[in-house]
Parts: sequence; C-alpha cells; structure tokens
Amino acid sequence: WKIREMIKLLDVIYPRRCVLCLSAPRVADKLSIELCEDCQNDLQLIKAACTQCGIALKNTQTDQLCGQCLQKSPPYDQVISVYHYQQPLVWLIQQMKFNKKILLARLLAQLMARHLQQHWENKSLSIPDAIIPVPLHHKRQHERHFNQAEELARVISKTLQCPIDTQYIERHLNNQQQSGLDAKQRKKNVKGVFRIKNKKNNCYQHVIIIDDVMSTGSTVSEVTKILKKSGIKKVDIWVLARASR
Repeated sequence: WKIREMIKLLDVIYPRRCVLCLSAPRVADKLSIELCEDCQNDLQLIKAACTQCGIALKNTQTDQLCGQCLQKSPPYDQVISVYHYQQPLVWLIQQMKFNKKILLARLLAQLMARHLQQHWENKSLSIPDAIIPVPLHHKRQHERHFNQAEELARVISKTLQCPIDTQYIERHLNNQQQSGLDAKQRKKNVKGVFRIKNKKNNCYQHVIIIDDVMSTGSTVSEVTKILKKSGIKKVDIWVLARASR
C-alpha cells in the first residue's frame, strides 16, 4: 500500500500529461492515462477489413475478402489489425522503436489489447495455444533495449489470459530493416532469417503472431511459413497498425 500511496502522491506533485498534446487527461483512464481522450480519438480505428489479410476496406462497413486475397491466399489464416498506420500513430510507433520509449510500448499495448478484447468477445474467437511475438535479432534488441512486438504481446497475453512463448522462434540473421524497401525487396530481405529455436512445444496447433506494424506482410508471411513447417496448423496475425497498399 505504501507504493500505491507514493504513486498517488507523485501524480499530485508531477501530474501525468498526454504524450501528444501535453494536456492533463480529463478522464481517469487506468488503461491509457498517458493519452488523453481527444488524442485517443485521433487514432483511426479500422472499421472494415479483409477477413484474411486485415487490409482496410473502403466503401464498406462489413468485413470481407479483398481482391488480392480472392486471387491468391496468403500463408497465414487471418489478420486482425486495430489501427490505420497514419499520424499521430506513426509518430508514436517511431518514438517507441527508434527513440527507446518503452513507456509508449506499454501504452500502445494497452490500447491494442483493449480493442482486441472487444473483437474477441464480439467474434467469439477461439483461444490459441500461444501468442508468439515477432522476434528481433539479439543485436538489434540490445540497441533498442526491448522488442516492441514482445512488449505488445505481454500485455495482450495478460489481458486475454493466453500464454506467451518468446522462445519458440528466433531471428538468427540480422537482416536490413524493412522500412524504405519496396514489396519485392522486403520479401527477399526476410527470406531465411527466422528459424525454430525451441521444438519442445511442438504440440501447438493454433498460434497468434504479434507485431506492431504490417505493410506488405512479408515478415509475418515468412514467420508463418516457418511455424507451419514445424507442424502448427493455424497461424493468425494480430497487429497494432496496418498500412494501406
């Protein structure tokens, strides 16, 4: 109780401010107190998406397959994407990843978990055997001090009460960052960079891959292929933000 009282006292002396507009949050929201209600509303939720790749669909209010997935299905089974990859979310994600802002990782994880929980309840989704964050190479994780996908996955795992496995797969090659590459280059850049690290949990039948941003889908496609080769039957993708094509 002493720690809780100390936190309350610090909030009075040094009131928390919204990370975007620097105002004091008007609503006491334990899940996302670092982001005021107005700025939360500025994050654009995806209202209708392709039921397979998660790309946002225009001129419709219902989820359905996009034209690309109708022509050729991706290796993963389903993508649930929460937000459009647009400002101000782009700034928050970049600050998290490249400026070592781990507090933003926890904030974004809480927002993501909240909407996934609503989606989970509305769609009556099946419980996966494990949640697997997309791994970073150990050198890059040492530079950033944390893996943003793992931070997202830990909060989502706790919120939805699903086990998390950070040891099943690893990024054993330190490939170039995907940002700045076109679709063909991205696909080539992630080829062969992942491998199964811990085969003792090969009883998995259904897993969720967690990542922060999905654009062309090259990274999660490569991870999916490796997981399915290991014997996993169903692989779904949950991402914080989905870029348009």
